[in-house]
Amino acid sequence: MKLILFLILALAGVHARSGLAADITVTGGWLETLNATTLTAGAGSDLVSQIESASGISVLTIINAPGNWTLRARKSGSGGHPDVTIHVRRSSSGSGSGGISGGTSFMALTGSDVEIFSGTDDRENISLQFKLSGLSKDIPPATYFSSIIFTVQ
Repeated sequence: MKLILFLILALAGVHARSGLAADITVTGGWLETLNATTLTAGAGSDLVSQIESASGISVLTIINAPGNWTLRARKSGSGGHPDVTIHVRRSSSGSGSGGISGGTSFMALTGSDVEIFSGTDDRENISLQFKLSGLSKDIPPATYFSSIIFTVQ
C-alpha cells in the first residue's frame, strides 16, 4: 500500500495592531507530498519524523512601521492533523532601513500567538522557512491544510 499524505501550508490573513500603521505582506506557500521517498528505510518502514521546506519558500515584508515592532504567528483552522506540529523561522534578515533580531530558530506554532522575531522600522524580503514534525505512517493518508496568521504588533 502506497502511503500518500498531502500537507499544505498556506500563508493567510495578515493583521496589524490597532494604532500601528505598519503594512505586512507575505508571499509564497508550501505544498508537500509525503510518499515512498519520505520513508526511513523503504516499504513497511515509518515516515521521516520531520521535514523542512526550502529556505525562503515564503517572503515577508513589513513597511510603514514607525519604530519597534514584533512579528507573531499562530496556526489557524482545523485542517491539520493533531499529531503534526508546524514550525516557522526566518532564514534571512531581508533588507531595509530598520533592524531585525531573533527568529533564526524554528518556533512551534499553536492556536495562540507566538513571537517569531522583532525589529525596527521597515524590513523587506525576509525569507521564511517551515518545518513539519510529528510525522508518522500512523497518520491516515489524506489532504491536510493549515493556515498561518502573521500579526505585527
